[in-house]
Amino acid sequence: MKPLSIARPGTRPPTPELDFVQRRHAPGWLGWLLLAVGAVTAFASFDRWQTTEDEVAALRDDNRRAARKAEQARVLARREQDDPALRARIDVARKLSLQRAREWQPLFAELEARGKDDVALLSVEPDAARGVLRVTGEARDLNALFAYAESFADAQAVSAPRIEVFELKERDGLQVVAFSLRLQWRGA
Repeated sequence: MKPLSIARPGTRPPTPELDFVQRRHAPGWLGWLLLAVGAVTAFASFDRWQTTEDEVAALRDDNRRAARKAEQARVLARREQDDPALRARIDVARKLSLQRAREWQPLFAELEARGKDDVALLSVEPDAARGVLRVTGEARDLNALFAYAESFADAQAVSAPRIEVFELKERDGLQVVAFSLRLQWRGA
């Protein structure tokens, strides 16, 4: 409110200006601190809630998968008991599944490390049921073929090399030895 001043005679006194609204002060550092703490707490709560929701959804999915797998195993076990033909097919499928799950990389690394420039491999035929590996290829000469076969004596993935067949052939004007080598496969 403005202070009243003495008016001159014949003039009208000024109209008082009344301001009933208290002026707001800018928030202090305590207000800003409380706002920041509240915002951080709200964000942390939301983040934790979101993480918990994701964990619950993952656990539900795992539970559904486990329940489905258990139900399939139960139905399969009941069928297997009832049907001997199905039992035989399941046994074959299990054996094939085990064969496909074998470690192939050590075997291929072992085969590649042996021949170098003197031997070229043409095919590798594994028979996991018998534990036999048949390798066919071409060697530069008989000495290279025998050296290749003997190099498997200290191999870890295969052993007991045996040359089954070899034949002298002429390829591109050069004489080569085509061969078939049988190895015992330790990974089978």
